[in-house]
Amino acid sequence: MGRIPHFAACVFVPAGHVRYLPRGSVIFDVSSYAEFPYCTLSPMWVHGGIPVPGMSRTTSDTVEGVWQGLKVIRGKIAPRYFRGPGQKRGGKPSGHQYGDRLLGLVEARLKIYRPAYEWVLHHRVDAGLIEQFIADARRGVTQHFHDVGDNGDVHNTNEALAHASFLVQYLNRLCAERASSP
Repeated sequence: MGRIPHFAACVFVPAGHVRYLPRGSVIFDVSSYAEFPYCTLSPMWVHGGIPVPGMSRTTSDTVEGVWQGLKVIRGKIAPRYFRGPGQKRGGKPSGHQYGDRLLGLVEARLKIYRPAYEWVLHHRVDAGLIEQFIADARRGVTQHFHDVGDNGDVHNTNEALAHASFLVQYLNRLCAERASSP
């Protein structure tokens, strides 16, 4: 009889709840304020060459640049945000541009933000860092991840989405894929 594959799930923790985790918990701050190399998991980190979803042959230096640059404010996107360090853009967006479509917030998170962020995780973040998270999960270590936000629900449009929630989904998916392969 074969061994049932197992791994400890990675867990998203709202920033405001980190202090309530039990003593001894394994906690990673993956915000832009984190220590290296964990800060490289922030959408603000300059990785360069990130494909902009919906815009062929266009790249951004940061995931945040993709997100802010594709916001439609007063009828326009702002491609200048694709260059340089990630920064926030003021104004009330009417949506996000994806090719010739204007997406609502939830759809934009799923079709723009997540693909850009996961592309960075797969192509730009040190593979050894990702592999260490996966190895620890497979050894049964529960790891908690947070950034500066509290919202881990892509459907909650009342708050900005915490990118750590997408990181956790990505890591858990990789762990499950590896656990099910021979």
